[in-house]
Amino acid sequence: MLPEHVERLRAWQAEDTQPVRSEPDEQQLEEWNYIIAAAMETHRAITITHWQTGKPECDDFYVHCLEPERKQLRVVTIDGVARILSLLDIETISEIG
Repeated sequence: MLPEHVERLRAWQAEDTQPVRSEPDEQQLEEWNYIIAAAMETHRAITITHWQTGKPECDDFYVHCLEPERKQLRVVTIDGVARILSLLDIETISEIG
């Protein structure tokens, strides 16, 4: 193989192994809204997988408030650190346990 072909194959392979963001469908958004509302009401932590620095990260949070007009979710980590997550960066939301 020619060196330029090898370079292109390696670049293609590296691109192919990167994680891909998925768009939530309507049913998934409804389920997330239910989980968020229940977590805020009962003060229970939830697990959120969100994109940070180009890869998904999974963390446990307490929900402070949901700001749909800004497309943000204000949360507090288990350690007590306040964070703002963009709804566009959220991959999954699930209840703990």
